[in-house]
This record gives sequence, C-alpha cells and structure tokens, in this order.
Amino acid sequence: MTSQVFRNLCSGSAARRLVQSLGCVLLVCAPALVLAQSEELVRAYQSLEIAQAAGRLTEALGHGEDALRLASAAGSDRASLAALLRSLAGLAAQAGEDARASGYYARALSLEEADLGVEHPDLIPLLTAAADLEIKRKHYTEAAALIERILGIEQRSYGERHANTLATLTKLRDLYRTAGDAAAAARIEARLAPLTAERGFPGPDKLSGASRRYKQSNGFATVRVFYGTNRAPSGEVKPALYYGGARGDLQYGYLEVTIPQSHREAELETQPRWSEYVFDAAAARDRYVLLDRVIPLARDEFVRSLRQAVATAPSQDVFIFVHGFNVTFEDAARRAAQLAYDLDFDGTPMLYSWPSQGSPTAYAVDEAAVGISGRRMAEFLETVIADSGARRVHVLAHSMGNRALIEALQTYLAKRDARASPRAFGQIIFTAPDVDRDYFVDVLGSLRPLAERVTLYASSEDYALRSSQFIHGAPRAGTAGNVIVRLAGLDTIDMSAVPADMLGHSYFAANSGAIFDIFRLLWRGDPPPRRCGMSDRKLGGPFTVWAFNASDCKGDELLEAGVLLKRFGDLARQRVVADLATLTDPSQKQQLSLVLHRLDGLRAAIEAPDGAQTR
Repeated sequence: MTSQVFRNLCSGSAARRLVQSLGCVLLVCAPALVLAQSEELVRAYQSLEIAQAAGRLTEALGHGEDALRLASAAGSDRASLAALLRSLAGLAAQAGEDARASGYYARALSLEEADLGVEHPDLIPLLTAAADLEIKRKHYTEAAALIERILGIEQRSYGERHANTLATLTKLRDLYRTAGDAAAAARIEARLAPLTAERGFPGPDKLSGASRRYKQSNGFATVRVFYGTNRAPSGEVKPALYYGGARGDLQYGYLEVTIPQSHREAELETQPRWSEYVFDAAAARDRYVLLDRVIPLARDEFVRSLRQAVATAPSQDVFIFVHGFNVTFEDAARRAAQLAYDLDFDGTPMLYSWPSQGSPTAYAVDEAAVGISGRRMAEFLETVIADSGARRVHVLAHSMGNRALIEALQTYLAKRDARASPRAFGQIIFTAPDVDRDYFVDVLGSLRPLAERVTLYASSEDYALRSSQFIHGAPRAGTAGNVIVRLAGLDTIDMSAVPADMLGHSYFAANSGAIFDIFRLLWRGDPPPRRCGMSDRKLGGPFTVWAFNASDCKGDELLEAGVLLKRFGDLARQRVVADLATLTDPSQKQQLSLVLHRLDGLRAAIEAPDGAQTR
C-alpha cells in the first residue's frame, strides 16, 4: 500500500518536476521515512525545485525553510539535513542574502561536525564555502579564522608541502593583503617561502607530476576534450552556456577545461554561482575545475583535428564519457576532463553529451531526450571508429546515459560492415546504469562481442537507482543486492562498499579507489581477480560477481603508484627509493613511503600468476 501511494506521488504530471528531486529521493530511498514524512514535505521539496528552476530565489528559500522544518520533524538524518542546508546557503548567497547564507552554513557545519568530528578532511568543502562567503561580505577576520582551520586540517591530513596545504596558505596570505594587514601577510609569506623553494623532490605529487600527461603551469593544467552532442546551440557565447537543453542536430567540436594545481583526486571542485563576484578569472582557475573554451567544428574539420590529436598523443587510445541525468553540458565537460586528468589518460579524451535539462525536476524530460539520442550517438561513434585513427576506443557511460550508449551500440552493430573487426571497442564500462534490468540482460549478449572487456558497476547503496526502481516498478541494471546482473562475458563489480556522494550514485568518479579500478582497466585491461580489492561474493552458479573492498584500495597514494609504474616501469621503485632518501620532512617521507608500499604491491600483482591481486 505504501509503495503504491508513493508511486502515485511520483507519477503523472508531478513526475516532470519531482522525480529524483531531493525530496523524492529522500522519501523513496529511505522506506523507514515514508510513513513518517507527509505529502506536505513532498510538496515543499517540489515547490523548492520549481521556484529554483524558475529563478525565484526568495520564494525558493521560503519553500526550503518549510522542507527543512518538516524534514527535521520527520527525523531525517544529519547528513541529509546538512546537504539541504548547504543548498539553501548557496541559494541565499545567490539571492544576495549573505547573512542568511552564513547562518545556513553554520548550521550545516554543526551537523557535519556531529557526524564526522571537528578535524575530518570532509569538512573542508563546507568550511571553504563558508570562508568564501565571508570574503564576499568583507568579513576578513571571520574568513581568516575559517581558512586557518582548513589549513590545520590539511596540515594534519596531507602534510606541510601538499598542494592543497600550499594553496590554502597562499589564499590566507592573499586574504591578509586584501584586508590591509601587512604584518599578517608577511608572516604567512615567511611560512610559504621555505615550503615552495625548489628542492630535489618535494613529495610524490612532484614525482608523478613531472611525467603526467597534463602539466601544471601558472597554477592550473588544461585538458582538451573532443565532443559530440545533439544539444542545440543556445546562442550564448559564454562557454558554460554555449549548449543548453534543447535538442538539435549532431554537433562536433572540442572544449578545454582547466584543472587547478590544488585539485584533489576524485573531486570535481565546483565554482559557486555567486563566486564570480568575488574572484577574477585567474583566481577561479586556481580553485575550481572550469570549462574555459568551447570550439564548435564542422564534421570534416573535427575529423582532421581529432586525427591529429590521436596521432600525436602518447597513446592512440580514445576514451569517450557519456553523462547521466540532470547534467548540463558544462558539468559533463568538467567531469570528462576530471576523469581524464585523474586517470592520467595517455590517449585522447572525448565526451558525448545528450540534451539533459540539467535539472533534478526534469526526469521525464530527460528520459524522452535520452531515448532519441542513441542514434545520434551511433553516428558519432561511427565517425570516431572509422576516421579518428584510434587504436582502441573505450566508452564509459553513467546512469541514464547508459540508455543512449546501448541504443548507439545496437545501431552501430546493425549497420556495421560484416567484414569489419568484431571488436570495435576496447573497454565498455556501464556505471550505475539507470536501465531496466531485464532489458539490459536481453541486449547485452549481442553487445558483448564488440569489446575486449565489458564491465558493470553496481551498488546496493545507490539511492538514486532505488528511486528509479520505485518509479518504474522494476529493478535497474545498476542495482546490486539479490538482483545484481550475472552474465557470461560480463565483469560485474559490486561497488556497494564505496563511499560517494549523498545519493551514492557518482561513486565511479568520486572515489579514488573506484577511479584506480578504471585506471587499471584502461591501462592494462586486467580481469577483476588481478585488480585491487576484488573478492568473489560466493553467490553460486556459473558466473562470478566481484565485490570491491573500498578499504583495501583507498588513498590517493594508490593512484600515484599506478601512474609511476605506468610511466617508469621497472625503474619506478628505484626512483621512489632514491627520492625518499633525499627527504627530511617527516610528512613527506610518510607520504612517499605509502606510495612505495603501494608500488611494491602493484608490481607483485602484475608479476604474479593469474589470480593475484593488488593489496
């Protein structure tokens, strides 16, 4: 009875505004709350989303306050309430109600501290947002106190010379200069000088960074991503707005995204909407992952430019990312570039962007758009495979984007010349697919021969897919548990143990262990038993499901070790040991020792007989 009532709430005309909005997700994905939370709360979330989408910020804040009051009364968990408070803070800042925004941030911080403790690194994004707001308000004393707190957490977590720590020290120095406190600025400058002086080796970031594909210069690196899209141009010239949510003909081009030197692996540092009033372009590049340029090209010019990029890249592989529901072209571009950067991808990164509205209230609209985008994407794939000169083409799709990918692969398969190579792709990776489970099982058999390896990432902690299951009345292919997909020729990985965003839906790009697993796939194509943290779930039957143990594979040092081994091979250990001997800073020595430990584990796994895995 309860689920039927809930489906009624999330169906019909309401679905276009409510499906997978925060309110609907909280209700659908937490059955224990369904009885406690009322239709009044659902309406509050719905009204919040509608007002926000329409730009009626004051009205949205009123509905947000209603939702906050009702969710608190219903016993929502602290993490969910903190997330709502962060959203309200952003809305208030955007509306110019800075004092109100500051209050929201303070309340959210109190909740997160109760969950995490007062020194946890996961507090940093919230502390940073609060500090930036105080800078905007010209409350420099309050901002400095928040930044000093961030600095203390980073020093304890990463060490004195880590890029994040140095970026925060620099920010603090610049704040004091802006505030006119010359003595305090000089004090911070004195702390910075010995830390930034050139040394033989300032830490593992420099060792792998010296040979990474994308080099840092002037505080940021630039990642070029070639794209195809069936979004219509919006008429705007600003890169972030160049393509909107309207459907159009297939478009080609390339884009450039900047990655700050302070970037943390598995994070997508996002610029608050109001921060453009606080930071100039150079300062923003030092802090956020930004879409910098969009260059549309005619098909022939696109092919020429793509062929040149593939031919001159260290690897002649191509990697295509397909985004999911509620993603703008800007955010799809930023995510594709972040993945390429974090994966240290040697080939040419690409993006296919279908016309998602970029709104959590437009689920039904996105469903219709993705349904007609697969054939356009098939045309894009044909161009890349036939004309790019790529040695291998890898594809990774997320969430609803898997629907476009499956349709594109089926169309490509039907039109392919029978004389062509049966394996047109290297790796095909389905991450958290919001696809009907039975449909996925039916079509996969015909698609499996197209690739060297096909991987499915699924999770029982994916609350967004639980919501979709309620709405559609059927399990999704990205759901784990007792409905997890098991098929011949498919590597099914249960990622339920991977911590990620609030909805548990973006774990593939928001966790360094998950990114490392994709790194291994693209670098070596290793089967699951040879990869980090994999264990047989022992479900019985002829097909294995692999459980990914996040605790075995956590830590940025694992990805650093992988990059070093890929770059330097047998010489990697010798280089790390030599540089370790030159270090005197205890935090740096500890950091590099962790990298060395991971490097030894990787080398042992690669050299061991089949069945060994990285620890």
